[in-house]
Amino acid sequence: MKNYTFNGLIGGVLIALLLAVAIGGLFWTPYDPMKLSFTARLAAPSAEHWLGTDEFGRDVLSRIIVGARASVWIGALTVSLAAIAGTLIGLVSGYARGWVDAVIMAINNALLAFPGILLALGLLAVFGANQYGIIFALGIAYTPSMARVVRGAVLSLREREFIEASKIMGNSEVFTMLRHILPNCLAPITVLSTSMFGWAILSESALSFLGLGVPPPAPTWGQHAGGRAAIHRAGRLARSLPRSLHRADFAWHQPSGRRSTTNSIPACEV
Repeated sequence: MKNYTFNGLIGGVLIALLLAVAIGGLFWTPYDPMKLSFTARLAAPSAEHWLGTDEFGRDVLSRIIVGARASVWIGALTVSLAAIAGTLIGLVSGYARGWVDAVIMAINNALLAFPGILLALGLLAVFGANQYGIIFALGIAYTPSMARVVRGAVLSLREREFIEASKIMGNSEVFTMLRHILPNCLAPITVLSTSMFGWAILSESALSFLGLGVPPPAPTWGQHAGGRAAIHRAGRLARSLPRSLHRADFAWHQPSGRRSTTNSIPACEV
């Protein structure tokens, strides 16, 4: 139980931090994320630009802050679409049963056979590689999982005594589903929606990494993960890190009182 509480606390803190960055980006960023500066292209991290600049001289930290807003927006709409569509499909399938349930679950299982990101890639060919195309593609890709979870909850609730009592009282099938069954399905829907929110953000970043996300120049996390500027910074870090470690090790092993005052080890590249 303690492990679940600890994991939930970490997840809550990370989501709260992400939301804080996204909301804060509405009011403040260190620099204009769209401003070009060709004299400061691919600048290293410094006191002026904490995460450096990209190949067009734009401040990377500012673009990451604004990119968080886009990721949260896409993740929230994706989860909302999947939750609404999946809940309706699961309610109808689990409550109606019979041939209706068989047909719906056959289609649902066929969609579940495809990995979510692969299904989203196929749907993007239909909707187009743009912000709302990503939302519809990921929403449809995550709907089968939500429908299956809701259907399982409905099947366990359908034969309960209070459902039979509602039918005996003359309530309609729709009223019984919405008034008595749906509220008892909110717990699994909430848990799965929270998980989907994180996966939707990761999927959006992956699609942007593949060049199928929000088109430039709008900033996204996936663009910064796979752009030329990121590869350039990673290569520079790979070259400078061993030299930095060697310098630190050399300084650590100098005898006390005999610290070298000369710059015998080349300075670290930044």
